[in-house]
Order: sequence, then C-alpha cells, then structure tokens
Amino acid sequence: MKPPCFQYKIIPPVQTMDYVFLNGKLIKSDEAMVSAFDQGFLYGDGIFESFRSVGGRLYQFSEHYKRLLQSARALCYPMTFSQQDLEKILMELQAKNNLTNAYYRVTVTRGKGQIGFRRSIENDLTCLIVAKEFQGFENSHYDKGISLNVAQTRRNAPEAISPKIKSISNLNSLLGKLEAKAAGAFEVIMLNNKHQICEGASSNIFWTKDNWVFTPDASTGLLEGVTRSTIMRLCEEKMNLRVITGEYKLQDLKFSDEVFITSTSLEVMPVVKVDEFTINQGLVGPIARRLREELHRDMETAGRGKK
Repeated sequence: MKPPCFQYKIIPPVQTMDYVFLNGKLIKSDEAMVSAFDQGFLYGDGIFESFRSVGGRLYQFSEHYKRLLQSARALCYPMTFSQQDLEKILMELQAKNNLTNAYYRVTVTRGKGQIGFRRSIENDLTCLIVAKEFQGFENSHYDKGISLNVAQTRRNAPEAISPKIKSISNLNSLLGKLEAKAAGAFEVIMLNNKHQICEGASSNIFWTKDNWVFTPDASTGLLEGVTRSTIMRLCEEKMNLRVITGEYKLQDLKFSDEVFITSTSLEVMPVVKVDEFTINQGLVGPIARRLREELHRDMETAGRGKK
C-alpha cells in the first residue's frame, strides 16, 4: 500500500491568520492586543502547547492537554477550561479560519499584573490561541537529510528548571537556535551539565544501531515530547524495533547507523551529519523514512476518527 502523503498548503509569508482566540473571544488577529503589563511579556511567566489537526480532527490532543495541565499546575495557574471546553474552542477557530490540516499554539500567561519584586501572582490568566494551516518543511530535507551541530549552550539542569514545564520563558533553547543559525546548521544537539546527550533546541533526538533505537532518558532533563512518545510506540508496535532510553555520550551517537530528530512540526527529520562527522555515509536511512510513513498513517487514522 502506498504510504499516505499529506499535501500542505503553501501560505505566502505576508498573509496573517484571520482569527485568534483571546480571553474568551474569537477576534481578528490584527485586532488582538495583550496588556503591556502582562506577566508573560514582562517576566516570561507563561506556558504553551503546540499541536496539529489532520483532516479536521485534532491529533494526540488529549496528550497535549495533559501536558498543558501539568505545566499549569507547576506554576499554580487556576485553569478554568476542561479538555472538552478547549476542544470546542479549537474547532470553532478551525472553522472560522477554514483550516483542514492545522497547526495550533495555545499560550497561557499569568495575565495583567504588576512590576517589581512584590508583584502579585493572583491575576486573571491571559489565554491566546492561534491557528494556521500546517505547512511542513521542504521534501529535500527528508530526502537528503539535515545537519546538526553540538551547541556550546547546555540544557538547563532539571534541578534548576523542571523540564515538565513547557514555558514561554525559553531563552536556553533560543541560544541554541542562535548557535545553529551562526553555524549554518538546521538544529543543534544540546548536552546537559553532565555532558550527556539531552535533546535539540526544539526537538527530541533518536539514533539506531542494528535493530535497536536509542533516545535520551527523561532523567537527562529533556522535555518529553508528545511526538517522541508516539515515535517510541510506533517503533515497537509497527516496526518491531526495541527502544532503549538511557544516559548517553556523543560517541554513542556518532557511531550509529541512523540519526533523526522529532517534533510536532518536524515529524521525523533524518540527520546525516553531526558537527564534522558523517552519519551513514551521508545517506538517509530506511528506519527514518519508514517511521515518518508510519506517523502519517497514524495521523490519517486519527483524521478518519478511528483512533
């Protein structure tokens, strides 16, 4: 059977989203305004989740909602909407913007507050939801693979900032992205303070050896991506590949058969170069290709409402 292939709309960069959801209302995106005293703007006091819909149906939404609640509880946010409430808002926004395969971002902050050390943390939350047609990446990236550089910036220690909080205050990852840009790399690998492989600036990382798939353990301080969990499941359910999590060094990665990174937007992105070291003679391997096909099948099944 021919693997599913999604046709993503190409939207001109100058085009803006028609409507967003802001604090209980659907409004035009160019009319949406947040207070200059919003604690997310002033202090990075906010959380977010990004996810997709396929064929008009939300994909893995319950897992993303659980993680949003996890982040909210960690910051003592009084979340007032249920999963069903949020799903209803997302479907209204999808219909309003005439989307089929959508990309969503839900951002929640502590809302309008005060400046200074004695600022109140008892504020009405700000909730902003944006939705656009998912565009994806150029096929050449998946056909030829991408390069990674090892970042000088280290991932935050989990004892300092819990990786279970998906915070908008994400300077650590931004510094990694700036390093990637300066090096001309697609993404970076971020090590933790023990020099162990952790994750990318905004992705999770996997590599293979024979019929084994390896990925860093949550103990390294990574954000446990929903796509990461899906890929681990598909490896074992669909491809009979054993997934091993652990604490690994760079040499474990460089002598692998294949390397790939994952995220909601990247899906399964093959890697053919790490710093100056070439992976698999610079060729995209069969496991990364097959896993992306299996991910698309999983999405397609969810889009038909059978998952």
